[in-house]
Parts: sequence; C-alpha cells; structure tokens
Amino acid sequence: MPRGATTYNTEAEKTSTSPVILVRLLNIPLRSDPTDLTSLYLTDCEYDITHFDEAGLSQSYTSCGLSYSQVSVNSSNEISTAKIKVDNVNRDFSALAQLYKLQKIEVHVLRAFRDTVAYSDGSVYLFIGHANAPVIGEHKIEVSVKTDFSLSQKLPRRMFWPRDFPYLPASKDIRNPL
Repeated sequence: MPRGATTYNTEAEKTSTSPVILVRLLNIPLRSDPTDLTSLYLTDCEYDITHFDEAGLSQSYTSCGLSYSQVSVNSSNEISTAKIKVDNVNRDFSALAQLYKLQKIEVHVLRAFRDTVAYSDGSVYLFIGHANAPVIGEHKIEVSVKTDFSLSQKLPRRMFWPRDFPYLPASKDIRNPL
C-alpha cells in the first residue's frame, strides 16, 4: 500500500516524473538569544519552489545543491541515521554556523514532484529526526540526522509490570505462608 496521499500517488504512477527533495531545518536558535528561532527550507530543484511548511502554510523553498543518503530500515537494534549534504560554495552556511546553533534542531526530509508541489498532499515524508554533528567545510556542510529514539517503543509490551502489580498469582493460597 502506498504511503502518500492521492495526489502524490497519482503522480508517482506516471511513467515520467520529476521528483524533488524538500528539507526543513526547523527552529534554529540564535547563539546570542536562544529564544529567537528561525527555520530554513531547502530544495534540490534547479529553481526556488513554493510548497507547504509543517503548519500547512505556503512557504518558499530555496534552491541549493542538496543531497542525502538513503535510510534503510531493518530489524537490527541500530538507530536510523541519514546524512544531508548542502552546497556551501558561497559560504552562507559558514556565516550561519557562527550565528546559530545547528545541533539538535529538528529536520524533515520530504519527496515531492514538480507537478505536485502546489498541493498540500503532494509530498511524502522520507525521514524525520534531529541534527547531530554538523561538519562545515569550505565547499559543503554535512549534517548527520538521527531519528528520535525511545526505548519504550523498541521493547515488546508486557502483560504487567512487577512495580505496578507486585503480587503475582500463585497456585497456592498466599494467605497461608506454609
């Protein structure tokens, strides 16, 4: 069963498509004032496009040299990680790193098609996580993005927890200690 909405799935079934990647870097705090937050919206399209943000409002996505590593899902205990690379030829991100804290920001990676970016259901989420260990070089910035990890989501559910119900049923009468 497809993951996308009707608009996305209809375009994906065509023989010729033009996919684009959309990346949202959300709530980046300013170093001097952590309450001052800004967000970046990037795309790998050749030109700037307009799509919707996380609140469903129309947002302009800036064109840049953008690539990401595919995320594989398996049954091992590894936490899923993706690497996002952004072109830094004009050194805008070097200046951004001096002013903003780039660690632990929320990152959304989406896929859409050029013909479906005008619709709110024209994209599908590929990956959601938090930025970890940004590496800023002269020609590129590379950010490792990890999914949110909760041990309670990874463990199988139990019928009961001993701390919640310390008295286990027994085959003998527990009122009689001998």
